[in-house]
Amino acid sequence: MHRIFTALLLALLLTVPALADDAVVTGTGDPARDVANVQAALDKGGTVRLRGHFDFGADGRVKITRNVRILGGLDGSGEPVTTITGGDWTFYSPLPVDTAPPGKDGPLIVVRDLRFDGATGTPLHFAYAGGLEVGGCVVTDVAPKDAAISWSQGDSLPFQAGIVVGNRLVHPKGGLKGAVTGTVLIEGNRLEMINDHPEETAGYGVLADWTTGAELTIRDNEIERTSRNGIEVLDNELDGKGKGFIRIESNRIVTDDEGIAYPNKFGPNGIVAGWYFDTSGGVDFSRNSRAVITGNRIEARGEESIGLMLYANDLAATCNDIVLAGGRGARGVVQTGSRGFFANNRVRGRANYALFCYPFEALTATANTFAWTELGLFTGLKGQILLGGRVNMVVGTVPSLIDHGQGNIVVDSPPCTLPEADPEN
Repeated sequence: MHRIFTALLLALLLTVPALADDAVVTGTGDPARDVANVQAALDKGGTVRLRGHFDFGADGRVKITRNVRILGGLDGSGEPVTTITGGDWTFYSPLPVDTAPPGKDGPLIVVRDLRFDGATGTPLHFAYAGGLEVGGCVVTDVAPKDAAISWSQGDSLPFQAGIVVGNRLVHPKGGLKGAVTGTVLIEGNRLEMINDHPEETAGYGVLADWTTGAELTIRDNEIERTSRNGIEVLDNELDGKGKGFIRIESNRIVTDDEGIAYPNKFGPNGIVAGWYFDTSGGVDFSRNSRAVITGNRIEARGEESIGLMLYANDLAATCNDIVLAGGRGARGVVQTGSRGFFANNRVRGRANYALFCYPFEALTATANTFAWTELGLFTGLKGQILLGGRVNMVVGTVPSLIDHGQGNIVVDSPPCTLPEADPEN
């Protein structure tokens, strides 16, 4: 009932027409006034309509603490004409306390049809939300910001992202239960994440880690030149009632040519999903949010890039199109979990392997099905498919398979169509 109420309230925030008491804020180009004016409107909650150009300066930030619907304007072609320049975590929904799980659900937040240019770290940072929608936004020219995350080169990690969901930046030691929950929809955004030093910047398009019971959908986004992961969705946990689901659909992702070797050497990558910080969650029915990854197009350009890197049991990946640019360490799909269903995916280009199924920590790479993967335009520098787990099944014609596991089989069966329903015809 709580989840239904959250979804209905979020839908209501989206569909209510403009009323006389909607707040309309017009940009002045003066950082002191623009930040103060927007903050005053957000503090009242409700619908806030932003018009014109806003300058948030080098470190301007507004905090979202109430249910709010923040809307920009569009031109005749559907492009955002409301622009927000600068800022440091420009739109930010903070936790009540950064070091402890919150005592209640966060605010319901909608942000639509805004253009963010030149923010530091990320312009859209939602550490605390009971429901969230971000749609139709454009993000460009994000400056990296040091995050309190240790890596091999130092005690802080240069970080940039288009959209951040969860407490990864404010409490990097681990997830805080209930920080982000409810319905989360990220759709139709354009995130241009180029930076000057991709080899030492953790660059993300959408980062959504450590949610609790979230019905998380990421779809129809265009994400370009990320130096780490185009979309990262990790360690997202079911709530106590078994609520939670992940759907990543119809996104278009192009990585940078180079990437940072954090937290491992692989990257820059297209979509990374499952459980990485605590892989035991990926094999636990009571914790693992089931994921569907479908209809995405990924162009992975790095020497060590991976199109889909997956760390969970019981996920489905279908109809994804992955193009690899020739790196000797690159791979199309990496599956470490078990009982996954993979069908009608296509891997093109040159790389180490198109499909790579291998155990990792608690994940045993067992009993996966890989059906009708299209490899006609793929050249494997070591092979087309490597299976390192157990009792996995590959359906379709496979010219080159390396089996390092046990009980893996190939079923040479072509795709088929059903006969006519009418037997007389």
